[in-house]
Amino acid sequence: MNSRKRTAHASAVCMLGACLALCSGPLAAREVKKLVITDFTNTCGGDDVGAWNNMVDGWYDEMDDESYTKDGAYVNGNMTLERFCDPDWNGDCDDDHYIDDADAFILGTHGADSGDHWQGVMRWSWNGHCRVDGGGSFDEMWVGDWDAEFVTLASCNSADDDNLPGIRNAMFDPFDTPGHGRRAHQWDAFHGVMWISNGRRGDYDDVADDGHDGSISDAWVYNQKDSKQCPVAYAISSSRNGCLVRLNYERYNYVYGDPPGHNWYCWKAYANCDPTGETAWNP
Repeated sequence: MNSRKRTAHASAVCMLGACLALCSGPLAAREVKKLVITDFTNTCGGDDVGAWNNMVDGWYDEMDDESYTKDGAYVNGNMTLERFCDPDWNGDCDDDHYIDDADAFILGTHGADSGDHWQGVMRWSWNGHCRVDGGGSFDEMWVGDWDAEFVTLASCNSADDDNLPGIRNAMFDPFDTPGHGRRAHQWDAFHGVMWISNGRRGDYDDVADDGHDGSISDAWVYNQKDSKQCPVAYAISSSRNGCLVRLNYERYNYVYGDPPGHNWYCWKAYANCDPTGETAWNP
């Protein structure tokens, strides 16, 4: 972990509770994907930002250098909701071949707070949709029921403080998950605006590097924090203790078993962090 001295704050919100026995172990063969839009279209809108791809490549390349295998880099092209939505929402959705087909993935696109959830801009319309709605009262995105454990969103408003209760809904498929226990483990994202530049590539590299030496949540929050942006690490489980253990100790190369439930969520962020485009962190 780098030597910058900062104080992160972890908290849990109680919904329901049950005891949890964590299962963890050394890393087996695991895969990582990258999906980025830098060239937006008039169809769905959004300003072009060329540096996005190079920036998130810092994470993608370092994950491959450490212990994961690159399993797909998708930049622009036919980037639509089809790659992010679950077949249980629409039978034509294909997340099991894209974001849910890797153990960890990173997505770079414009994002906004849409009531009780994050909304990401797509490049082209699919079935009348130009956005992916993640969590909250929307059920397009159910990631983790196929393979994904770690979600990283290089997108504005992807973990706003008022959306925390609903993020867990995007990490749990109510149709498939109850029978076999597959759920995503962690959601690393931003409260408010996140910033894009080639100079930030090293921050994403450090997240992947430090997330193998210590907890993923520390790696994300410590390396992404500055005066302009507020990173948030988020986990779920069936109990308060189970959630906090996952948040504080799970690493990319020491992965716990899938969360046995999602009725508790917990987070790590900087108290009173005040980013561009949002009020100060106050969940």
